Amino acid sequence: NAAGSSFQSHHRWTPMEEFALDLIHLGPDQTTHRRNGTRFEDYYSYGEPVFAAAPGRVVVVISDQAEDPHAMRQPGETLEAYFDRLRQDQMTRLAGGAAGIGGNQIMIDHGNGEFSFYGHLKPGSVRVHVGDQVERGQRIAAVGSSGNSTEPHLHFHVCDSADLLTCRGIPVTWQGGGLDFGIEDPPRAPQTGDMLSQRQ
Repeated sequence: NAAGSSFQSHHRWTPMEEFALDLIHLGPDQTTHRRNGTRFEDYYSYGEPVFAAAPGRVVVVISDQAEDPHAMRQPGETLEAYFDRLRQDQMTRLAGGAAGIGGNQIMIDHGNGEFSFYGHLKPGSVRVHVGDQVERGQRIAAVGSSGNSTEPHLHFHVCDSADLLTCRGIPVTWQGGGLDFGIEDPPRAPQTGDMLSQRQ
């Protein structure tokens, strides 16, 4: 889990995503990518399937957003130069509204004022349409890097309306997936840096 609802998470800056998760797949060497990470295909997460977290009705689909490889840190680019460039790029993306922020995305209405959001999806991977009923565990898309994304990952959160820009985040109830601590730990939502297994 690259970013959770920990106090130090960059997600805490806005109400819509204060309890959001950025989920990535680490390779055998515990890094996010092979080679130098300049291509989306270098990333272990890229193209991984995305599944619906719970049953519900699809209420938002955006599937026409391109990915920008220049949003990633470039070979030889200092960290300082990258963050300077990133801040400027992100302001442009934020001006693009929900599509600019979330890229290709899906929002599912689960009833009771709970909506799950899946963002930064791979172009051409969205398998559902507005109005579709989906079941828990149904494949709905694939991980990509569209929108305000610095490398391929899945942005997931739950909030209280279908409007990405005005909804308020809701803490996620986590079942399964196994937090890998090796010790007994009380049930809780994943936090930044937690390792999740692929157990069902």
